[in-house]
Amino acid sequence: MSLTIDRSSPVPLYFQLKQILLSKIENGEWQPGDLIPSEQELQDSYGLSRTTVRQTLSDLVNAGRLHRQRGRGTFITNPKFAHDPLVRPGATDYIQQEGLEPGWRLISADWAEPPEGVRERLHIGKKVRVFRVHRLRLANNEPIGYHFAYIPETIEPQINKEMFTEGGSLRYLRNVAQMHDSIAERTIEAMSANGPEIEMLGVKAGDPILAIERIITAVDGTPIELLWAAYRGDRFKYRVTL
Repeated sequence: MSLTIDRSSPVPLYFQLKQILLSKIENGEWQPGDLIPSEQELQDSYGLSRTTVRQTLSDLVNAGRLHRQRGRGTFITNPKFAHDPLVRPGATDYIQQEGLEPGWRLISADWAEPPEGVRERLHIGKKVRVFRVHRLRLANNEPIGYHFAYIPETIEPQINKEMFTEGGSLRYLRNVAQMHDSIAERTIEAMSANGPEIEMLGVKAGDPILAIERIITAVDGTPIELLWAAYRGDRFKYRVTL
């Protein structure tokens, strides 16, 4: 791709500049968090009018590739990981597609007596324990989400902490119980951070988060796993293909 403006081309000047700036982002020349050149510097570098430069930057801001900070300038936005809940690949695949290193940080994993709300969602009796897993989802070692997962002991009574040091709980259950034809029901809600996610995800009170409840059931309707999760609203988005 040319990194210069071709004034003889029928392609609009603002679109040419947009492609030049995007190439700098996508080839790693400009990294997330970097301050980009000012409007005046871009005008001087490419010989363009203020109107053309402003239109280009506004398009990139609206597309989520740049963000403005009053009194400071325009910065490269951290990528949002687009997760399509109607297809099988998980968040790991989408993080890798952005060229980042996915990972988990295990906070705790143990057997517990579940609260009533968990029992109701998993359709289990009062004597049934659950294996409770609390983890942080990482991208380049930065927390972008956290998970609380609950798995009934009736599904797999031999679960232990070591089984969750790598990979997801659902992946493990598929391997053990061969639940490849399981069904995932997700509820997604936009919320403001006001609880443990503030410290866990490094956000401020009131910042946007995506709250997710997921229930995995076997084809016969038996609940396998209940998951409650929260993701940073500035780093994650759900894309649905119908």
